[in-house]
Amino acid sequence: MDIQLEPSQSQVLSQKMIQSVEILQMSSQELVEYIKEMSMENPVVDLEEVHGEDKAQERLKKLEWLASVDEQNRIYYKQESEDSDMNDIMNICGREEETLKDNLMSQLIGKEYSQEELAVFEYIAECLDSRGFYTGSLKEIEDEFGISSDKAERCMEVMKSLEPMGVCSASVEECLLKQLEHEREKTDVERRIVSEYLELLGKNQLHVIAKQMRLPLERVQEAKTKIQSLNPKPGSGFSSREVLRYLTPDVTVVKLKDYFEVLVNDSSYPVLRVNQEYMRMLKSDCPKDVQKYISDKVRQIEQVQTCITKRNSTLLELAKCIVDVQQDFFVNGKGYLKPFRMKEAAERLGVHESTVSRAVKEKYLQCCWGIYPLGYFFSKGFYKKEDDEKIATVHIKQKLAELIEAENKKKPLSDQKLSEQLREDGIDISRRTVAKYRESMGISDCRGRKEF
Repeated sequence: MDIQLEPSQSQVLSQKMIQSVEILQMSSQELVEYIKEMSMENPVVDLEEVHGEDKAQERLKKLEWLASVDEQNRIYYKQESEDSDMNDIMNICGREEETLKDNLMSQLIGKEYSQEELAVFEYIAECLDSRGFYTGSLKEIEDEFGISSDKAERCMEVMKSLEPMGVCSASVEECLLKQLEHEREKTDVERRIVSEYLELLGKNQLHVIAKQMRLPLERVQEAKTKIQSLNPKPGSGFSSREVLRYLTPDVTVVKLKDYFEVLVNDSSYPVLRVNQEYMRMLKSDCPKDVQKYISDKVRQIEQVQTCITKRNSTLLELAKCIVDVQQDFFVNGKGYLKPFRMKEAAERLGVHESTVSRAVKEKYLQCCWGIYPLGYFFSKGFYKKEDDEKIATVHIKQKLAELIEAENKKKPLSDQKLSEQLREDGIDISRRTVAKYRESMGISDCRGRKEF
C-alpha cells in the first residue's frame, strides 16, 4: 500500500512545480486568459474582475501619495522625448499612442464618401503591414466587397493620396517614387535610380550607376542623398494595435528623494475567489462524493492563488534587484546602463538562472523614462578595460557608431580596423563581434559605406 502511495505523492508535487513555473513565465495578458479559462472550468471560482474604481484606483492613489511625499517624484509624470537610435530599445511611452489606421481614417472624416467606400478604406487600413504597405491584391478587395475593379482601384488611389506620403504602396520602389512625385525640383535622375538601380544603390555602387546612366558621379551622389532623405517605411512612426491593446507594465518604479519605490501591477488581471455558496455546502451534510469534488476544486483555486502570489513576489524581488544594480539608469536615463547578467541576478536572489529567465519573459517595467522590457536591463556581453571597468554592450555599440561616423568616407574603416581602434580605447573586442554588432545596428560594411 505504501509503495503505491509514494509515486502518487511525487506526481502531485511535480504538477505543482510545473504549474508554478508556467504561471511565473506568463505575460500579464496570458495570465488574464489563464484565469478566465480556469473560471470557466471550475464552478467553485468567483472571478472578481478589475474595474477602474477597484485595484487600479488603489494603485493610482498609492502613486499619488508617493508623489506628495517627495516633490522630486514629479519626474515620474514627465515623459522625456529623446531622439533615440532606431536600433536601441523602443521607449514605448514616448511614442504617440495612435495607430496608422486611426491616422488614415481621421483624414477621411467630413468628406463625402459612401458607407461602402468607408468600409473599403477601413479594410485597406487594416491590411497594411508594419511598414505601411498594402501587399495584397485589388482582386481581394473586389471579392471582399463585391465591387468592380474600377471602384476598388479608385478606393486604393484615395488611400494612397493620404499622409504619410507613400502609405498603401505595394513596394519600397512605389513608396519612394510617390514621395519623389511631390518634390518641387526635378527628380528625373532620382526616379530612374529608384526604378532601375535601387539594388546597386543599396550596395553603394555609385560609380556603376553613374557609368550605366552616363552621368557625372557627383550627380549620382546628389541623387543618393536625396533618396536617403525619403521615408521607405511610412508606417513605422505609429504604434501597433497589439502594443496599444495588450502592453501593460508589470512593474512600476517611482523615484523618491532617497530611494526607489517598486510596485507590482497586480491590477491588470482578475482576482480569484472561492464561491461562498459552495463553501457552505462543503460544511453541510452533503454526500461525500460532492464534498470531495468541492474540496478538489477549492484546492485547485488555492494552488493557483499561491502560484500567482509567488510569481508577483519573484517579480518584485527581481525588479528591486534590477533597480539596485541599475540605479544610474533610473536616475540619469539612457546611456547609464551597466552590464548585468541574469546569472548575477540569480546569485543575488538565491534562485536558479532559469527562474530569472522565466520571470523576465514578456514582462515590462515602467519608470520616468518610459516602458522597457525587463530583458533590456540585462546585457548579454561585456568586455573589461585595463582597469577592470565593465562596459555594457549598448555602450560598445555607441562607441562603434561614433567611430564609423567620424571615419573618412572615402576610406571607411574595416571591421578589423574598428576592432583595433576599440582595443586602443581599452575595449577588447574581436573583428567577428564588431561585424555582429555593426550588422545588428543596420550599418553596412566598409564597401557599402564607401563614397566615391
